[in-house]
Amino acid sequence: MSFLCRLATENDRAVLGDLRWRLQCEDAKDDAGRIAFAAEFARNTLHNEDLFHFIVEEGGSAIGAMSVRKVWKVPAPGRDEAAWGYLTNCYVLPECRNAGAGQAILEFITDWARSERLELLVVWPSEPAYSFYERAGFARPSDPLVLNLD
Repeated sequence: MSFLCRLATENDRAVLGDLRWRLQCEDAKDDAGRIAFAAEFARNTLHNEDLFHFIVEEGGSAIGAMSVRKVWKVPAPGRDEAAWGYLTNCYVLPECRNAGAGQAILEFITDWARSERLELLVVWPSEPAYSFYERAGFARPSDPLVLNLD
């Protein structure tokens, strides 16, 4: 299959909202809720200086999205400005899964992250998604230490 992966634009706001709703409420059949959420998301979300959304398309239709929050490190002597990326909002429509769309957008984002000189990408996947990310080279390091504040 042939996928087009790209940085989202202003014109993608509504589709990003729709995909975000589906990620959070995939089994819900609340079309009115989905439409309302997508409209609100479109009004309030796209890129800012630290948040980037990406789209994967097939046949001219968006079938998935991923987002990266750029996290800046505190400056240090002798080191250029540095950042790492938090990969989030990762979703591909159920009927398009296991066909390479997720792999395509993740490779696109990895190349983008390298071009942005990010030091690393971090993702907190759902349990079933661990193997997907591990196949892409993600590893479970012993660090960082985490304090859950919930």
